[in-house]
Amino acid sequence: MKCRTTYIDEHLLVSPSLCDERVRAFQRKLYIRAKQEKDFKAYSLKDKVCLDYVLIESWRRVKQSYSTGRGVDKVGFADIEKQGLHQYLTELQAALRSNTYRSSPVKRVEIPKEKKGEFRLLGIPTIKDRIVQMAVKMVIEPLWEADFIPTSYGFRPRRGAQDAIKQIRKNLYDGHRFIYDADLSKYFDTIPHNKLFILLKERISDKGILNLIGQWLTSPIQLRNGELLESTEGTPQGGVISPLLANIYLHIFDRIVSNPQGKFAKANIRIVRYADDFVLMGTQRYSGEIRRYIDSLMNRMGLRLNKEKTKILHANKSSLHFLGFEFRTIRSMFSWNRKIYTNIRPSLKSRKKLFSHIRELLAKRRHWKIEPMVYKLNEVLIGWLNYFSISKVTHIWETINTIIPHLDFKLYKWLKSKGRKAHKSLRQRPYNNLVKHKNLLDLGKYARLKSLAKAQ
Repeated sequence: MKCRTTYIDEHLLVSPSLCDERVRAFQRKLYIRAKQEKDFKAYSLKDKVCLDYVLIESWRRVKQSYSTGRGVDKVGFADIEKQGLHQYLTELQAALRSNTYRSSPVKRVEIPKEKKGEFRLLGIPTIKDRIVQMAVKMVIEPLWEADFIPTSYGFRPRRGAQDAIKQIRKNLYDGHRFIYDADLSKYFDTIPHNKLFILLKERISDKGILNLIGQWLTSPIQLRNGELLESTEGTPQGGVISPLLANIYLHIFDRIVSNPQGKFAKANIRIVRYADDFVLMGTQRYSGEIRRYIDSLMNRMGLRLNKEKTKILHANKSSLHFLGFEFRTIRSMFSWNRKIYTNIRPSLKSRKKLFSHIRELLAKRRHWKIEPMVYKLNEVLIGWLNYFSISKVTHIWETINTIIPHLDFKLYKWLKSKGRKAHKSLRQRPYNNLVKHKNLLDLGKYARLKSLAKAQ
């Protein structure tokens, strides 16, 4: 208590590592307490949100990891730093302590989906709201990390999509080959507020924290024409705290599935969930009773299954597509080997997305010099390989052998567009020449090195 500061310390603004360490130390203590006491409720968290190192670390994480998009107040990170970060955080801290902080409307942004005419609706909070949301998230997240089941992977510390892929592979090899591939329709936009607060109150009794979350959930949505739309359900997809709230709400379904005495456990069904995408994996056909039970649970939770995209399949007969990967069953190429193997590779849809990205990148930058273009291409290719290369799990060589000739042709067209004589020697075999002379990423070599490094 003696070391706790009650104002924004300017020294901490230039010592981000110190703030991060203090936040993590607090989170560890809260996590251990929640893990040891299943009925523990945090009753004094609002004052932790107002601490100087919490707000400073919150600012740092929001600036580093989240979109630079501006909210309804049109204030950006550069504007705040120009005004003075110390003054800005001090005023925000004072507003939180005096209970005069009020959330701003959320800016509606429409992101086109792959299907023509469909859009994903995002809500962009102001930077002020993002900072406070991050501070609250850092403070309350350990309470639920102590409760979340191990097979929930989305938007959680030290977990990711690759861990979910490994778990699905393990389940398949354990014989769980009957799959219920679920798709929730507009999950983030349909979470019932009253039911979400029932779950929040299982771990939080601090009315100050609950009031802040209530403000964010009910903040009006500003449409493109400036009109304000009332928010009665859902949590804005784009808010800092929204992924955690989404995980908290679906955790009730996780608990039902993983309950040793429940219907799912008796039917030997396992769940793998990444945010609102989940698959149920069983060792036998899904009975009508189980299917009706799933529909009943979703209805009671106020959620809707997308019947067009939700399907039941068997891994030996149909491919499973999950998080950009394709799981398919293949037989050995040798006639004497009658075993079947699970082949995990990037899906055709993921491959098309990469090709589309490369096409747009080259089409919009015909005037660029080779060196900066190679740098941008390397960023795209390294990011793609880092996601899809999972040592001893995925098989990406076939996909790489498809990407290389496609990239070679696109680079040829890009170099040719610069003129008949420009870079004539490089145009003969553009991919190999740029790898050799301009440091373009060697896809095959990088994938092999990455696999070997991970295998150690």
